[in-house]
Amino acid sequence: MKKIPTAGFAFLLLAACNGGNNDDAEIKQLRDQAIAVHDEIMPQISTFDRNTVRIDSLLDHLPQLKQTQANLDTAQARTELTALKGKLENATDSMMEWMTEFDTDPQNKTATEIKTYYEQEIDKVTQLKQVFDEVAKESADQLAPFQ
Repeated sequence: MKKIPTAGFAFLLLAACNGGNNDDAEIKQLRDQAIAVHDEIMPQISTFDRNTVRIDSLLDHLPQLKQTQANLDTAQARTELTALKGKLENATDSMMEWMTEFDTDPQNKTATEIKTYYEQEIDKVTQLKQVFDEVAKESADQLAPFQ
């Protein structure tokens, strides 16, 4: 009789360990997925920084640009470039904030809580990627006339 409970206990222990490995693999996959989206965004930050500097230069030189581009509405250009600069800075700041808050190794949480955390982080960083893509397109479109 004693062998049945011992065998049952061994089976439950083995099943629990295998479930843990499965959880670990899923957690690693979710974490890697969040980091992969982050890695897609990061190269854009240097472009955003260069564009911000370029916008500052354009804003400083709008009167000179008016001389070479007679149809340029400097008031409208100032408004649009200032708004674009704000969007570039906000996107970059949001990414820096996400990176600061992202926990690569959550402690004192269950596997389910960790999975939920990473799923939420994937959603957040995916939304950031969408913002980055939109701002990158807007930046390219708005800065094109100033080439």
